[in-house]
Amino acid sequence: MSKITHSPPDGIALKLKVLAKEKEVVRRKLVVTAREKEVVRCKLVMTAKKLRLKARQLAATAREKEAVRRKLVVTAREKEVVRRKLLVTANELRMSRKTLEKKVLERTKDLEKVRAKDEAILASIGEGLVATDKNGRVLFVNKACERLLGWKEGETQGKLLLKVIPMSDSTGKTIPESERLITKTLKDRSTTTTTTTMYYKRKDGTSFPVAITVAPIFIGKELIGAVKVFRDITKEKEIEKARSEFMSIASHQLRTPLTAIRWVLSSLKRENLTEDQAKLVKTAHETSMNMASTIRRMLMISHLEEDGMEPELEQVILQKELEKISRLHDAHRQRNGLELALECPQDLMVRTDKQLLIEILDNLLSNALKYTPRGGKVRMSVTKEKESIRIDVADTGYGIPQEEQKRIPEKFFRASNVASPVEAGTGIGLYMVYNIVRLIGGTISFISQENKGTTFTLLFPS
Repeated sequence: MSKITHSPPDGIALKLKVLAKEKEVVRRKLVVTAREKEVVRCKLVMTAKKLRLKARQLAATAREKEAVRRKLVVTAREKEVVRRKLLVTANELRMSRKTLEKKVLERTKDLEKVRAKDEAILASIGEGLVATDKNGRVLFVNKACERLLGWKEGETQGKLLLKVIPMSDSTGKTIPESERLITKTLKDRSTTTTTTTMYYKRKDGTSFPVAITVAPIFIGKELIGAVKVFRDITKEKEIEKARSEFMSIASHQLRTPLTAIRWVLSSLKRENLTEDQAKLVKTAHETSMNMASTIRRMLMISHLEEDGMEPELEQVILQKELEKISRLHDAHRQRNGLELALECPQDLMVRTDKQLLIEILDNLLSNALKYTPRGGKVRMSVTKEKESIRIDVADTGYGIPQEEQKRIPEKFFRASNVASPVEAGTGIGLYMVYNIVRLIGGTISFISQENKGTTFTLLFPS
């Protein structure tokens, strides 16, 4: 059988082609859309992963925040406990402050009373008093100081003491700053006292003699200033001058008859006398010699105090003079069984006044022999120390009581432990020695121990 094929009409075929093309376009669009959806799906998957990761992170953060929150809660509780304690402490501090304020007020009143008392005491002191800081500027002066100098406290406060109160020596020469007691005290941090007569100048230009003591002021170990106490010694100087004039006149009047007595006694010693008569004449002659020595010392002291002596400087061979002085005391030394040692380099010399040096050494050796018991030892030694010549006169004698040592340079002073066991003395020898040493530019010091001996030390510029 033959197959019969029916062909569609042309119009339908055309429609079918168009439809097929539209379907192809739709298909292609669907493919593109499917691809886009796939891309979107992939992105959504990635986003989902990121969100899950973020969720985990947020969960961890939440856990951390929860831990922090719990800690904050604990901290808040602790802070509350602390706050309550602080409130209690604050209340206690308020109570303590009120108590302290009360005590401070009471203490302030007590201090004001003490200060008022101290000021009243300082104001009533008859001697002048000046307090300075560590730079020497005036902090306080008392009423006696105002009266003696003519300066009011307000006029001196804050000013240098050296400028406010000029100081001079007995010749009217101004004392340089380096030699002022306030300077030495602040530098050496120790108490200093005048050993020679000094003069203060008042506001009106007049001067008067003063005795001064300056002491450092410490708080703990820190030096904060100094206090100076001074007094007008015009009356003492007038009395001293009158006494010196009397001593001078009396000594001069005694010399002539005493010389005649000594001459007569010397003549009698050469006569044929019985043993008892010779002993009496010898004793009288020795007594007259001692009187002559005392008169000579009194005259010398009178000249020293009146500034009537000028040293005559020359080169002195020390060994020669020591031997000469020692021979003067041979009789006394041998009579009392004393040992004397001289130690001096042969060629050692010092430039000084020979007669005054002999006077010094004669007095020191005489005292050493006089105040050393039988069988004791005395030593005179000379050495050179840097730019100085040192002379020591040492003995193994009675010594000087500790509490009396500061009085040794005083006129007419004799230590209590030598008044009985040894022959009487006048107490003017060491006073004269101290003045002569200063006159010829030396220094003198001593160390002594009761019943063990004394050593006097002289220092002179070489």
